[in-house]
Amino acid sequence: MKKLLLLLLSTSVFAQTELGNFKLDDGKIIWQKVYEQDLPLESQDIELRAVGLPTMTTTFWLTDIAGAKMRVQKKQGRTRITLRDIYSVSSIKIDLGSVEENVKPEYASEIYYKRKKNSFSKLFVRKDAKLINEIIERAIKELLPSEEDDDW
Repeated sequence: MKKLLLLLLSTSVFAQTELGNFKLDDGKIIWQKVYEQDLPLESQDIELRAVGLPTMTTTFWLTDIAGAKMRVQKKQGRTRITLRDIYSVSSIKIDLGSVEENVKPEYASEIYYKRKKNSFSKLFVRKDAKLINEIIERAIKELLPSEEDDDW
């Protein structure tokens, strides 16, 4: 019984700092995936767009997701992609007749990271991690040359 309890506790601690391709790194949420091939990509800022999300049940942060910093590392024919500083820029604005400047991005860690518990928020674990993962993978796929480009 004690072994089972220890196993459950260690599993729950591990699950709180890693979730699919998401990890907590020094209080920041990062997305990291290793591809078993050499992808023709370079480190860059990447644009993220929320397309085809469920309506009326999606957070404002997620519907306004805008981008991240993508780091590409290559080793022995494999490619590791890491996204940091995943951010959203609010589309909700009050029109006071002036141009809005210096719009401040809101980072995923500010919304989905629980400092006291050093873990992901419940909303992130239950729903948003899966949706953000799909958005990121779609954006990376769009950066890759399509097979149609070779056919001329």
